[in-house]
Order: sequence, then C-alpha cells, then structure tokens
Amino acid sequence: MSETAKKLLLQLKKAKKVNKQIDLVQQLKDYNQEEMVNHVLLIHLNRKDHDSLRLEILASLNFDDEKIIRPLTEIIGDSYESIAIKEKAITLLGENKSKNAMKSLMKIYRKAKDPKILDNLALALTFFEDVSVIKPLIKALHHEELRLPALTGLARNESTVFRSKDLMKALAKLEITKQFELLHYDKIIENILEKFKLANKEDLLLALNTKKMDQAINNYRKEQAEIAKMLKKVKM
Repeated sequence: MSETAKKLLLQLKKAKKVNKQIDLVQQLKDYNQEEMVNHVLLIHLNRKDHDSLRLEILASLNFDDEKIIRPLTEIIGDSYESIAIKEKAITLLGENKSKNAMKSLMKIYRKAKDPKILDNLALALTFFEDVSVIKPLIKALHHEELRLPALTGLARNESTVFRSKDLMKALAKLEITKQFELLHYDKIIENILEKFKLANKEDLLLALNTKKMDQAINNYRKEQAEIAKMLKKVKM
C-alpha cells in the first residue's frame, strides 16, 4: 500500500469530526484501487449515524471490486436504509458490470415495489450486455414510470441495444410523445439506423425479420467479444 494511502487511513481512524472524515474519504478515492483502502471504506460504510459520510464513501469506492457486491446488496434490501443511500448503491452495482452484480440487481428487481427503487434499477440494468436483462428492460420500456430511466441508460450504452433483436424491435414499435423521453429515444433510433445502415424505423422493423439482420447482430457481438479480449490482454 502506498505511503500516502496509509497516512490518509490513519488520519481517518483518528478523525472525530464528520466534515474531516468526509474530506479524508474524498482524498482516498484516488487510492481506491488499493485493496486495503476499499476494505476500510466498506467497514466505515456500516456506520449509520451520518448519511452524508456514507454517501461520500459510496462515491469513493472502487466499483470494479466484486467485494462491494454483497454489502451493497444488503444495503438495498434493508428497509431502514434511506432512498438516497439505496439509489447510490444500485448505481454502483450497475457500474460494476460483473455477472454477480447483475444477478443481485435482477433479484432485487423482481421483488422491488418502491417506484424510486424500480426507477434506479431500470437504469442500472442498462449497464449490462447480457441477454438476462433484455426482458426486464423491454418491460421497463412499456412502463410509463420506468420508460425514461430505461431510455436514458440505453442511449448511454448502445451496445446493449445493438446486441438484441428483441430490444430493437420493442424500441422501434414504441410511440413516444413526452419530450424528455424523445431526446433519448431519437438518439437510440438514430444510432441503430446508422449502425445497420437503414433509412428509417419502418426499414428497421422490416430488417429485423430477416436473416441478414440476424447475421449483422451476430457479427457485432463477435466484434465486441474480440475487442473485450484485446482490452483484457492490455490490462494484464
């Protein structure tokens, strides 16, 4: 562990005032790739006396670390936790993008009833490029209260859209009238048409029933898999 991280963790241990603790947590974010830093932040996350501090801890965690999945899942399932804490925990699980994070979010999604939680879950599921999220996302697109977060996420992560014929078909059949939804929806449709060299939504719906489109989608998946392999080698 770096000397700077050690000093910051020691100061955090000794700090009494919440404002000072928040300041130290913010500084530790630059060192959250170090295992011990993330470990200590997760320990402090158990403190339930100051949500302002806990929100800062959540913002400073290394979301790539799979060790965050279990504690964050427990937070989301705790009926005594504040909505603000749960919302940030859901976002972090989405950003984690691992299979285990996705499974946790899917499990929570099936049981969730709170509109705000469902709203955040619909957005978080768009981080994943897995067939398991397609059905709940299509369901969200047809739900008046969940459509905007689903569209917002899909506009950001176009790869999820390009991988799924069913998702593209559901999007093409939507009739959007709300301005905030249209901003994201038009971008998604424009990206699909550009990617697959189509003129309009009518052409898209026709193309989705052809083997040529199936092949184009499969080619896209293979390309992305090759890119993922290359990136993994570079990181190693």
